[in-house]
Amino acid sequence: MSADALFATLAPDYEEHFAVPHRRAYDDLAWELTCAALPDPPASIVDVGCGVGRWARRFAALGYDVLGIEPVTEMADRAEGLRVLRSGVQDVSLPAQSADVVVAMGSIQYAPDPVAAIARMASWLRPEGVLSVLVDSRIALGVELLRAGRPGEAAERLDTGRGRWRLDGMSADLLLFDRASLTAAVREAGLAVESVHGLLVGASIWGRDELADRLSSDYEAQLAAERELAQRPDLADLGKQLLVIATR
Repeated sequence: MSADALFATLAPDYEEHFAVPHRRAYDDLAWELTCAALPDPPASIVDVGCGVGRWARRFAALGYDVLGIEPVTEMADRAEGLRVLRSGVQDVSLPAQSADVVVAMGSIQYAPDPVAAIARMASWLRPEGVLSVLVDSRIALGVELLRAGRPGEAAERLDTGRGRWRLDGMSADLLLFDRASLTAAVREAGLAVESVHGLLVGASIWGRDELADRLSSDYEAQLAAERELAQRPDLADLGKQLLVIATR
């Protein structure tokens, strides 16, 4: 199944998808870190892979001028009240240096060429513009698979840099990044890397199930612990997700 088909199936309940403790946690952390890097409103923000408009609506409520990009019809149909270009990032033509901020939260790893997508998004930024990109971590996935007693699959994912998102019998292929490859892609796009954060390092330390239990029992306390771990660049690759923030 393609990524578009999987996301089309998820669209009706996509907001509820993030009610699961670990997804809510990395989403909250990514939001905090991204917002801390933003210029003041009414700066312009391009939200690549905006889905049903979860982040785009929050940006708009803060006074930002938001444009969404979303290739999945079922997702875009639910982004009511927002400006959305219904296309993949690889097919969108925006003027060079026309945006103050570009964000891509877990979307470009499903693009046909994620590294080219980063370069394309970087070209849209004005001088001093901000790029914030969230992707899945290759190293953390390898750790998770080893914990699960699947060394063969762990080796395959680590060697190929390709992953597969499985959910409710569906799956979609994606490109996995580590800190080095993510920062290299951003620098090759002509941007300066300001920070790289590993989100949910606890998933590698305790395992996904125990982390979920900790988040369920005391969400704020565990989120505070994850917030501190996310500030450690040396632990970034152990984060379930990697968040890079860069500037032109």
